[in-house]
Amino acid sequence: MVSVQKVVGRIARRGICRGIVPLSVVAIVCSLSNSDVLRATAQDGSGSDATSNRAAHDDAVRSLPWKQMSPANRQTAQSIINNASIYRRLPTRIIDCDPDLFTFLLQHPEVVIDVWRVMGISQVALSKAPDGVYHGTDGAGTVGTVRYLFSNWGPNAQNLAVVYADGAYSGAPFPTPLKAQSVMLVRSSDVQETNGRHYVTVRIDSFVRVEQLGVELVAKTVQPWINKTADQNVIETLTFVSNFSRTAEKNPAGMQRLACRLNSVDEPTRNALVSLCFRTAERYAQRDTISRTGAILANRGEMIVDGR
Repeated sequence: MVSVQKVVGRIARRGICRGIVPLSVVAIVCSLSNSDVLRATAQDGSGSDATSNRAAHDDAVRSLPWKQMSPANRQTAQSIINNASIYRRLPTRIIDCDPDLFTFLLQHPEVVIDVWRVMGISQVALSKAPDGVYHGTDGAGTVGTVRYLFSNWGPNAQNLAVVYADGAYSGAPFPTPLKAQSVMLVRSSDVQETNGRHYVTVRIDSFVRVEQLGVELVAKTVQPWINKTADQNVIETLTFVSNFSRTAEKNPAGMQRLACRLNSVDEPTRNALVSLCFRTAERYAQRDTISRTGAILANRGEMIVDGR
């Protein structure tokens, strides 16, 4: 029992996914560390509402777009949720981030994974199949797939997505692969403050089914690690996304050079990323100019009326 607990704990520590879209609950994306490339400090709120209580669980179930999912995808979601070993509402985060860039990264998790590879943060590999399914591996015994069961990408990061992940770990001490599946409800919204900056609020609810492990072992060994690691992972990942946006805002040419090194991302997606980074920089430059002009005029006791 002790050896099993150690391995499960190690899997949980290494394996709760560190991407906007997780590949599996047992170890697709490795640890996220600080980077010299993205140094900007994220101006994000500290989510303190992480919970596994029944009220949050029931609210998440009611919030799932059941009627909008296809019958097959609805059945997949129901199967995981009805037999979930673990439920977790991760910390709600409010991050300083361009809403269009946030949505783009949510739509293209392969961009985040490849940026981490280039930066030396992780050796996880992620590829997108023509059918829209993502296939990933951590190179240490874990493989997995992830796909959207539903997605609605609205303007200003008004997004709603349901993500399904299926993963397996092969290695000691388990004679057969340890499997897990998860369904995640991802919701986001955007608010523009009076200073012109955009702040995106992100809430994620996760339902996890772990196979081949008894209820007691899941409760005592896996769940505490998953809760702790998942909470920290979502904080670090969304801080990374905020830093990514701030870097695009201040140094789009540097982001263009970075995009050229994303060998696992197809050319249309790289081009779209570069274009979005330059648009982000342009939008914030215009806002800064307007803000500075307004401050100067205010100090002079003047005001702009009808643009004159």
